Amino acid sequence: MELYLDTANVAEVERLARIFPIAGVTTNPSIIAASKESIWEVLRVCKKRLVMRAFCLLRL
Repeated sequence: MELYLDTANVAEVERLARIFPIAGVTTNPSIIAASKESIWEVLRVCKKRLVMRAFCLLRL
């Protein structure tokens, strides 16, 4: 089973990616608009948190 977050909240992504093995983040324009986050900030955080986690898991 893979766990995906359906959010654009940067704080949620950062917090939950430290706790759970998040496989990815799904979102859409409505969720991003409601979160008041910049799409570029959301993408930056997702890349930072999820790519580094995948890299660390591959190294194990």
